Amino acid sequence: MSPNRDYRRRMSRDSPEPLVSVIIPVRNGGSDVAGVLACLDRQTLQRDRFEIIFGDDGSTDGGLEGIETSDGSVRVVSGAPRNAYAARNDAVRSSRGHVLAFCDADCRPEPEWLEAGVNALARGDIVAGRIRFTPPRRTTVWTLLDVDGSKNHEEQVRLHNAETANLFLSRELFDRLGGFDERQPGYGDFELVSRYVDAGARLLYAPDVVVSHPTRNQARPYLRNMWSMHSSYAAFEARAGRLPDGLKLRSWVPVVQTFRARRRLGRSLGPDRQWLGANDISPSLRQRVTAAPLIYLLVPYLGCTAQLRGWWLGTRERRNPAA
Repeated sequence: MSPNRDYRRRMSRDSPEPLVSVIIPVRNGGSDVAGVLACLDRQTLQRDRFEIIFGDDGSTDGGLEGIETSDGSVRVVSGAPRNAYAARNDAVRSSRGHVLAFCDADCRPEPEWLEAGVNALARGDIVAGRIRFTPPRRTTVWTLLDVDGSKNHEEQVRLHNAETANLFLSRELFDRLGGFDERQPGYGDFELVSRYVDAGARLLYAPDVVVSHPTRNQARPYLRNMWSMHSSYAAFEARAGRLPDGLKLRSWVPVVQTFRARRRLGRSLGPDRQWLGANDISPSLRQRVTAAPLIYLLVPYLGCTAQLRGWWLGTRERRNPAA
C-alpha cells in the first residue's frame, strides 16, 4: 500500500482507534488544566476522533484528580518527577492515535487547532503551528524579551527546529526515530525536531494551526528559562562531542554577534517590532530603550555562561556515563 493511501486509510472514520492523541505534560499545573480541557472540548474535530493524555511529571497539587473519563478519552499517565520530556514520552507510550499533537497545559488551542493540524500534516511530516502570545494588560521589559526571543515558529522552521507548545507529527515517525531525550530539562523539543529533519523529515509552518501562550513578565521566570535552555543545549552538544556556540570565541563579543544574527534573520535591531506587532504588543519608547542593553549584553552573556556550565556537565557525562 502506498504511503498516501495508508495515510488516508488511517484518517478514515472507520478506524476504531483515535485519530489524534493530544499529549500534554504537567507538573503542579492544576490551575491550567481546566482551561486547556475547555479549549479541547470546543474543537471542530469530532470528539470521538481524539484522545487527551496528560503526562503527570510527579504533581503534588491534586490538579489532575477527577479529570479522567470512563471511556478513556481523557487519561493521566503518572510518573516520578523528572522533566517535561520524560512525561511526554510516557504519555506517548500510552497513546493510541496515529497523529501526535503536542501542546502545554498553559496553552489555549483555537477551536480549529486539531482539524487544521491534521490537514496540514498531509503536506509534511512535522507541522509547527502558530504560537500566539497573550500578553498582560501592562507589559514589562521582560515581556518584550520573552516575546522577542521565542516561539516564532515561522522563523524557527527556517532554522529547522520548533517547539512542543504547538507541534504535530505522526506516531510512526516518533516510534521510528525515537522520542525525546530525557536527560535535560530544556532544549529537548529542538533536539527532537532537528534530529527528525536531519533524518529527512519534512518540517513545515502552518499559520492556521493556532494556540495561545502566556508571556513571562518577570525577571526570575524569564532568566530561569533562558538558563535552562542554553545549559541543556550545550549539554546535548557536549555529549555528541561537539562544541556549543557559546564556547566559541566570537560568541563572547555579544554586541557584534547579536547585531549580525538579528540582521541575518531580518529582525529589528531593538525588540522585534514585526513579531511584537503580530502579538498585539506596542512597547513604549522607554521599554524599547531599556530592553536594548539586555538584548545585546545580558541575554548573550547569560547564554554563554549557561552554555559553559552545560558543556562541562555534558562533557563529564560523556566521559563517565555513570556519573
